[in-house]
Amino acid sequence: MLAQDIKLGQRVVLTANGMYALVVGMPEYYTPRAKLVRIKYENSTRYEYVINHMIEPLPLESQYPANGGSYVKPDNAF
Repeated sequence: MLAQDIKLGQRVVLTANGMYALVVGMPEYYTPRAKLVRIKYENSTRYEYVINHMIEPLPLESQYPANGGSYVKPDNAF
């Protein structure tokens, strides 16, 4: 995923482990070709920094309404 395409609150999937996450920080400088992005795994309290090439955005219908989608968080999720 390109660094300029990343938005706060965007739902993404990690290519390394297939887990869903939420972008909670804007891309930060790491190297000229790679940026670090802070994410929070869904249904977890775990935060991580990942390289922008390791995440892929979920389809538009799976995004929150603020990002143009129609996803509603289930009641049993935190």
